[in-house]
Amino acid sequence: MARFQVGDTVRVAMPKGFSKRGVVGVSVMYTTWPEARFDGAIGKVTEINPRGPNGIPLFLVDFRDQDNRTAIPWFAQWFREEWLTPAGQTSPAEKPAAGEREAASGQAATSSVTSS
Repeated sequence: MARFQVGDTVRVAMPKGFSKRGVVGVSVMYTTWPEARFDGAIGKVTEINPRGPNGIPLFLVDFRDQDNRTAIPWFAQWFREEWLTPAGQTSPAEKPAAGEREAASGQAATSSVTSS
């Protein structure tokens, strides 16, 4: 059963991940997808396709008449349910595990090389 109905206000929340430089953002597996451009945008569900491609239900989200700080490339886009959250609810920031964001051993120290 779908969590969202036609007329619900939703926020797009693409899967998060780290880039090669360690910056948190849209997961690198999804950065080239058109849906990644809408990350953080708020819109209204206008249509539901319960039997989308490969049997995955899709929700058509319309971004018109919304005050979005995200640059919206076009007015409406189909999204999977897992990429949508209720507009009032923000996804909790993931806390890194202990030691996950620390420098590797030997990376924190630098050595000075003197030439004779």
